[in-house]
Amino acid sequence: MKIILTVLLLSTIIAAQNTYSIQPGVKNNQIVFELSNISSTESVQIKSLPNTSRGGAYERIKLTNEKEKLVELLPEETKEIVYTFDVDYNIGTTKSDTIEFTITDGNAINITKQFILQYTLPTEYKLEQNYPNPFNPTTKIRYSIPSTPLSLGEGLGVRLIVYDILGNEVTTLVNEKKEPGYYEVEFNASQFASGVYIYRIAIHSDRLQAGSFVSTKKMLMIK
Repeated sequence: MKIILTVLLLSTIIAAQNTYSIQPGVKNNQIVFELSNISSTESVQIKSLPNTSRGGAYERIKLTNEKEKLVELLPEETKEIVYTFDVDYNIGTTKSDTIEFTITDGNAINITKQFILQYTLPTEYKLEQNYPNPFNPTTKIRYSIPSTPLSLGEGLGVRLIVYDILGNEVTTLVNEKKEPGYYEVEFNASQFASGVYIYRIAIHSDRLQAGSFVSTKKMLMIK
């Protein structure tokens, strides 16, 4: 996703807040400030800084360039300031987050811009391949739960279990009710032997066992 915001300097600034849809887990998203100096006589120095001290959102949003950026605009010149960010997959039931930036020239211009990222819900049940794979000794497993009539209100029962190649249960990673959303769990195999392991997820509603979702995948641990 690429967000472009045009800021006309030395003029009135409006629309301090913008909302965008984004899928969790997507990397290399961009926010681009297109700065235009509309003065025909004055130069201006502009600083921009993400307000990561706000916390909260920045636990799920990772800016790859958090430092203050400085540009000098000559009369009637336009330049871009680009910020790149990744969004975590494991947001759970979080519906949205806000990234905030301050743009200033240290004098007359002092703007706070907020970008609201509205997270899209999954459209299907899914169990993803673990990563890394092969692994030693930890790996992560992702799964998603869509919004359905069965999941509203009470959530859905989720069981994520790891087995060895002989079918013996090794550990239970998840055994609880979950709301629709994206989830990620870690499997630590430091106490187990090298080899192939199988992980299986079962998602069901207490009201309708026949509607259960079941999926199984293999992974390889090498010490």
